[in-house]
Amino acid sequence: MHPDNLITKLSADFHQRKAVTIFCKTLLCFTLFKIIFLWKICITIVAYQHFSWPRSWVGKIIFLPSVLAGDHLHIVYSAFLVLLIVGIIVPWNYFSAILHFWIVANLYRITLPITSGADQVHFMISLAMIGMAATPRACNARWQALQVIVYNVTVFTVQCIIVSIYLLSGWDKLITPSWRTGEAFRMIANLQYMIHPVVQPLLNNSTVNFILAWTTIVFELAFVMMVWFRKTRLPILGIGILFHLIIAVALNLYGFSLIMILSYMIFLKDEDYENILVPFKRTSRK
Repeated sequence: MHPDNLITKLSADFHQRKAVTIFCKTLLCFTLFKIIFLWKICITIVAYQHFSWPRSWVGKIIFLPSVLAGDHLHIVYSAFLVLLIVGIIVPWNYFSAILHFWIVANLYRITLPITSGADQVHFMISLAMIGMAATPRACNARWQALQVIVYNVTVFTVQCIIVSIYLLSGWDKLITPSWRTGEAFRMIANLQYMIHPVVQPLLNNSTVNFILAWTTIVFELAFVMMVWFRKTRLPILGIGILFHLIIAVALNLYGFSLIMILSYMIFLKDEDYENILVPFKRTSRK
């Protein structure tokens, strides 16, 4: 495709605006419930960790809530919840997106001692969501075109981030001997603090481990290709949801599994939500 044609296509309109808005507001809900879930744990964290003031004025403004949380965690978290609820209710806009990232950045700083891959994915997506707002619209036509391009490119970038997670994970497993033989699952079975007691005995069988290892490798590498095509997009997302639900229960990785499942929504189209509403529309007509 010629560069001019690509720019024209990217600047023509906001692609999948309804689906992207639902995705962004779902992430706000995720952040809200994450705060509620981590509230008690954070009380212990702030009791033993000192949050110093950043040197720059920009840093002081950005991380003000995390510093205040040292002595006023309940007030800070209550304010976060109120702001998130407002952001969920009002139309999705740049102010809501920036405010959400501000909350996530401070939450990340407070929970740094217990952060995991799920928190890093959450942080990256929250930052990208600033570019995925469509309101308010720019007044100048040239700025409007740039606004649309930033929106569309950001959506595609987030999709690429999710795909790259599977690509890197799948490729790493493929070139690792312990994964190709299934030995990796036997080693996982020895992590008693992590593995579910019901699942642990199953991973002592070499045949089961071999099948599970290659099923994981095939799924992760297949996701990289299949998620881009209309006919295979929904089936691979459905398999991915089942894949992460099993991981959540078997390995107690609920946070990572949930953020990955929610990230699938960035691949959905406006017509997917229209198709979901079709049965309800038919019922209302009757």
